[in-house]
Amino acid sequence: MATFAPTKSVLLQVRRTLGFAREGHELLEQKREFLVMELMRYVNRVRILEKEFSVKSGRLRAAYIRALCHGGALPIIEGGRGARQFWRIALRSNSVMGLSLVDASMEEIDHPDFPSGIDAGASLDELIFALRDILVTMVELAGVKASVWQLAREVSKTQRRVNALDRIVIPQNEKIEKFIMDVLDENERESFFVQKRLRDKNESIGKNASS
Repeated sequence: MATFAPTKSVLLQVRRTLGFAREGHELLEQKREFLVMELMRYVNRVRILEKEFSVKSGRLRAAYIRALCHGGALPIIEGGRGARQFWRIALRSNSVMGLSLVDASMEEIDHPDFPSGIDAGASLDELIFALRDILVTMVELAGVKASVWQLAREVSKTQRRVNALDRIVIPQNEKIEKFIMDVLDENERESFFVQKRLRDKNESIGKNASS
């Protein structure tokens, strides 16, 4: 408290700082609330995609068992070696409160070229399509989870800034403001008292001189 001069100019500076801090606190609170809403929306997407992934995993296991029972492991191995299909992972940026969130998806470059033959029947085709289907969900889920981590980190960082303003910056400046106001009020009372004493003394001197 005693490291600065308790003057009116310092008081004005402290009040400006308080104004900026309170305005910043309000804006950060709004940002935090919006980010939390976005985070909840992405978390809900994760839950949906995880359920979808679980269902597709079951379908993939069932398709694999049927293909295995139909012709054994050899057609599956040969079919995997002979299959040709090209994909690319498409990344699209989604800006949220200054964050660049990425939506990921798989895009097919050309039509699949699957092996055919006596052992490459419907069960093997079903297995291949089930694998393609789960890969699409896996890539989308990975992108959404990455966005969840980004949003969670930003929420945490914003919350720390809100706490710093709420618990440190604003209270400290409010204490400084109160201290300066108390000092200025005390100085004003002392000045008034001194002036009154001087006025009373001058009046007393004047009366004595006239008598």
